[in-house]
This record gives sequence, structure tokens and C-alpha cells, in this order.
Amino acid sequence: MTRGMTRNRQVVGKPAEVIPLPAPDKAPVEAKKKRKSVEPVQAAVDALPYGSGTWRIEGSMGLYVRCRAKSKSYLVQRKVAGRLVQCVLGELSLAAARREAQRIWRDLKPMAPEGKITLGEAWARYLEERPLAPKTRVIYSENIARYLSDWRGRTLEAIGQDRAGFRARILKISREHGLAVASQTLRCFRAVYAYHRKIAPDLPECPAVAVDLPGIKPRDWALSDDELRQWWAGVQRLKPLKQTLWLTLLLTGARRDSVRMLRWADVDFDRRVIRFSTAKAGRTYAVPMPDRLAAILAAWREQAPPSEWVFPSPQRANAPLSEQVRDDKRGVASAHHLRHSYRTVLAQIGCPPDSARLLMGHSLSGDVSRGYITPGLMTESLRPWAEAVQKRYSEVMGWP
Repeated sequence: MTRGMTRNRQVVGKPAEVIPLPAPDKAPVEAKKKRKSVEPVQAAVDALPYGSGTWRIEGSMGLYVRCRAKSKSYLVQRKVAGRLVQCVLGELSLAAARREAQRIWRDLKPMAPEGKITLGEAWARYLEERPLAPKTRVIYSENIARYLSDWRGRTLEAIGQDRAGFRARILKISREHGLAVASQTLRCFRAVYAYHRKIAPDLPECPAVAVDLPGIKPRDWALSDDELRQWWAGVQRLKPLKQTLWLTLLLTGARRDSVRMLRWADVDFDRRVIRFSTAKAGRTYAVPMPDRLAAILAAWREQAPPSEWVFPSPQRANAPLSEQVRDDKRGVASAHHLRHSYRTVLAQIGCPPDSARLLMGHSLSGDVSRGYITPGLMTESLRPWAEAVQKRYSEVMGWP
């Protein structure tokens, strides 16, 4: 064993013990690429097979779940002063483990000189204190891990004073990873910096003012009539589960994860209403089911495997379909193409903007009058527009 190679291992509430590390891995890069990860959803963790080893929880810094032969326990690990410190949390719910992990992750890292907060600490506290959706947390965590990892130890004050350096970093991200990635990283940093500047008003002005990225052009993703017919030809080659999934996406215009995470409890066949409990910014919204979609889902329920999920995973028990539901190789466009198509059809048939926002699950913020609308009381008024979209698609694809 190489001299000085040890790991600090601490069980919450117990003194730390030092455990020798194994010999260095000869291929650390390859091992890192193969690291297993799991979605930050309790059902996904429950579905992990026993004895499958250690899995990283996406979107939670340093949090892992270890699947032993007969138990699953959480742990937090972080490098401190060059050593890997590991804190065992034990058998908890995912929500409790994430709360404890956020506290431990923050406390394990010593404060910056003179008590000034570092970017890494500010980022972790932002994720801990802000009510963000799980996917948003993943995006924030990946942004700092991939593009700002070497700045984690820099203080916010130092970054705020280094406008030229900050500008150079964002432009470098744009050159190497694209404008969309650079814009997203910039937005995340700006949100974290502004949040902590409320607490520490002496911080310099946000260095993002020195960056002027060109705007990203809206994507012309709506499918033409010919493209819709090609899409339908591709969907008909899929198995019933995927075919039902894509038709639900088409006839609701909902986001991929909103449909993927549907439970049967969210589908009200009596009222012919679908409630999307997974949506952007943690919003929930309900839309009327057009007649064809109600019939499609009713038929699927008769043949679907027993599960609380409308679209259960074929590989994992009691879990929704994986995030990887793309079928582009079979000629099926992405879910967001269908969302663009739905909104375009609404415009074509003259749907009022507020009704279109409600059908799409978009925010009603923007002016005082719109904020007075109660979405739950508008569901039935949206039904004619949902049926009109269905009729338009039926005409294009030749449905009876």
C-alpha cells in the first residue's frame, strides 16, 4: 500500500475512524466513466436490485446509495484537504438522506479565509434552501461539476472582482460546448450569485454583466403535415407501451417527463381529465382528455402490466419508464417536437393565448390580470380546443 493513502470514514454521531485505501486504480478515468447513477426519485431507488453495489444520486452532491445483499443505505463522501471523507447516513428515505447530505456536504468543507463564502458553498446552499424541481437540481449540479469545478474553492468576492476572467470562462464554454450550454451555465451562476448577494450585500456587482452572449434563436420544431405522417408511420412500428406514450405526448402537448411520470391516479376517466403532477418549476396542471386519447388510455389499461405507473419500466419493478424514451432511430421525433407542434396547431385554429398557456402548462405570470385566473376552474372551457387539436391530427394522419 502506498504510504499516506487513507480514507476518513465517519458514521453520523460517532467518532471518525481511518480506513486504509486500496491500491490506486490503474485506469481512474475509465472507472469514473462507468460510475453508476440513479434518478433522485424514491421509486427509482426502491427499484435498484439488492447487491448491485453503490449508486450516485443524481443532483445531490456527494450522496450515494449502497445496495447490499439485504439492505440499502445512504452515504456522503467528499474530498477534504486531499482526503476522502465518508459519512454513513444509514437506512433512510431518499428525502431525509438528501436533507442530511446537503448539511454534511456543506459542513465538511472549511469556510474560506476570513469567513468568505466560496462558489462551491454558495452553490450547495442555494440547492439546499431553494425549492427547486429534481431535474433543475440535476442541471445546477451538473453545471458546476462540468464547467466550473475548478472555481469551487474561489470566493464569490474574488469571482465578482474578476469580470475579465469570468467573461473569458463563459466564452470558452461557448466555444467548446456550444452557446446553449454557456447560456445555461451563465443563468445558473447569476441565480446563485444574486441569491447570496441578498445575504451579503457587500459583494461586488455580479460579473455576468460583463458577458454579452448572442440570443438563442427559437427552434422551428413544429412538424409539417408530411412529417407528422412520417412520425405516425414510425410510431405504428413500436410496441403498445411506447405507442401509447407517444400518442399521449401528441394529443396533450405535454413535456416528456410529465407524461413519463403519469400515475393511473392522475387519469380521471369519469371526468376525462389528466393531471400532470410532474411539470417545469414544480407546477402541476390538469388538461381535458380528448375522446380519442381517453379511448387509447382505456385500452392500454386493459393490457398494461399491474403498476401504479401508466408507463411502467419493463426492466425495473414499481418504477416509471426510464428517461431514455427517445426512438429517433425508428423515425420518431423527440417529445419536444410534438410540444412545438401542439402549440402551433393551437395557434392555427385560433385558440386564445391564455387558453393555450393553460393547455401547455405554462406560467400565467406576466401581468396582474392573468395572475387572477384560477386554472382549476378553466379545465372544461379548454375541452373544445383539445378536441379541435385532435380533429386536426386525425385529418392529417387519416384516423377514422
